[in-house]
Amino acid sequence: MALVTKADEKNNKRLDSVLSKNPDCNLSMQDHAAFESLTRHLAFSVKLEKTLSKAFWELPALADPIRRSIESIENIPTSAVANKSRDLDARGTTIWNLTRKYKEDATLAVALALDDIRVFKITLKASRWCLDQNQLGVTEQIIERAAYYDRKLQHSPQARFTQELAGINRRLCKEYQILRVTLAWRRERLDLADIWWKQLNEEQAALDAAAREQLADILFEISRDQARKQLYKSALQWLKRAYDILIAHDQGGLSSDASALKRSIMHCQVYALLKERCEENYSKAWNIIHNLENEAENAVAISLLKLSVLTGDPTAAQEYYNVLVQVVRQIHLSDINVRTILHHVHALKQRNAALAHNVLVLFIAERLLVMNEIAWVEKTVVTLVWNCTTSTDLGNMTGQLEELLNDVVARSSAVFGASSTHAAQVLIVRHIEVAYGKGDYEQADSWCRLALHSIFSNSGESNIGKLQRKRMLCAMGKSDFSQCRDIRHGMSKSTRDELSTQYLSYRVALRCRDLDLATECLDAIGKAAQKDSTLLYACVLEAQRNGNRHQVIHALSRVHNRSTFGTTPGLHLPTLLRLIARLLVEELDDQQPQDQHCIDELCKVLDGAPVLLRASEHRD
Repeated sequence: MALVTKADEKNNKRLDSVLSKNPDCNLSMQDHAAFESLTRHLAFSVKLEKTLSKAFWELPALADPIRRSIESIENIPTSAVANKSRDLDARGTTIWNLTRKYKEDATLAVALALDDIRVFKITLKASRWCLDQNQLGVTEQIIERAAYYDRKLQHSPQARFTQELAGINRRLCKEYQILRVTLAWRRERLDLADIWWKQLNEEQAALDAAAREQLADILFEISRDQARKQLYKSALQWLKRAYDILIAHDQGGLSSDASALKRSIMHCQVYALLKERCEENYSKAWNIIHNLENEAENAVAISLLKLSVLTGDPTAAQEYYNVLVQVVRQIHLSDINVRTILHHVHALKQRNAALAHNVLVLFIAERLLVMNEIAWVEKTVVTLVWNCTTSTDLGNMTGQLEELLNDVVARSSAVFGASSTHAAQVLIVRHIEVAYGKGDYEQADSWCRLALHSIFSNSGESNIGKLQRKRMLCAMGKSDFSQCRDIRHGMSKSTRDELSTQYLSYRVALRCRDLDLATECLDAIGKAAQKDSTLLYACVLEAQRNGNRHQVIHALSRVHNRSTFGTTPGLHLPTLLRLIARLLVEELDDQQPQDQHCIDELCKVLDGAPVLLRASEHRD
């Protein structure tokens, strides 16, 4: 469609005037149409000359009219063109010269635009580097310079740019705005960041995939910063913006990094929603989790999200257990993941200790022993012991624990380290003391046996001895003296020779009427009484409590012998001698015939008494 201008109308009127004054002029209809077309082309050439000479930036808008003019002028008959050949040649020459000049000017304009774009790009790169180095003051100065080029390029005529440069310019302008958002956030001016974000959001259609991902990443970092400051409402707002930016783009066009970023955003949304505690947020969190499941997201990551949501529901013990079992069976084992599982076991214990016990047993049997990572086995076994010893509704779990420890030893030949052994035995001993204090000697003894399991052999001889003596006390509480003897025989020689063991053995010997063992133990205690007579006095009381006069005399004789070596604090020697003499006399009265040894002992006490008393008075 050719342009019709005022010049065209003027030429048409001139043509009509010529025809009216020359009626003899014999122009055919075809010649008349050609003349009109030629006149219009000449008028259009005048307009084109003006555009080329004064407003060449409008030339792209005339591209289609120029193309149509060229196509139509080729159809004008040669006879009609001949009369206007001089005008056509002049116009063509002028347009050619102007076109050459336009080409030179356009090349210069593109070169200048390219220089501006290059400087703009460098300023943005420098801004990013300074931001990475946390030089915010320098960044602000550089980005203000970038703002000048942003305004300059935004208001430049489009004729300055080739199609490629125009695309680069649009990309750099968006990058500049994203840097503005970043700088405002780093300056802790979220009000300014919000303004720049809104400007970017209004022009969201102009963002390419790379710019969207870059912007979403910055918004995600802002949200994480807000979450660290416990500003969860603000964090949710920035997370939503980051998510909206990504999903507004063609989902199939997202890179793998952008897809991972989207999943991270959704994960953080769940955690932030849980921090803002309300029923509505729990529903939103479950919706996000369901969306992740529909996207074939990592099953373990989703299960961990579910556990986080279920943590807020103390009644969901079974659901928590089911999800945790899935995690145990699917998760890749590492130090941090093992700690994560144990953390969730602690949370499950608050709901149901039996379910927590089942998870731990499953974890050890199906995963840890297969991996043969003893350090992880130790942590988990200690947690298992903690669960069993601190839960009142589990009952006596020593049988199951012993089976598990036997399985661990059989499959791994493991012996726990000193640290893990100590932790487990401390928990067990506390439980032993509780059971013993309640008089439940059978349960206390079963926990002692568990603490003495071969897997805890690194506990040290001293600790083993304490546990064995506790077992002797439990057996005495049950009046099972044969078991006491068996326990004593199972001790190492150094443990048997300890005074605490000798005293317990003495008590057992008194109850069993084993005079040889009683004498052996009393002699050992008497030898050590030079430093501390506490156990020796305890033996006297124990013999007296059992009504064994002979052992009382024997023990008091050891006290008497000790007093001959010097003063004994708190001991009244005359009283001691009278007591020994009285007991010996009673012993002789009950004996038929009288024991000569007993008579000799009485004489010895009576003969030596004056000497001992004078020596004692002299020392005093």
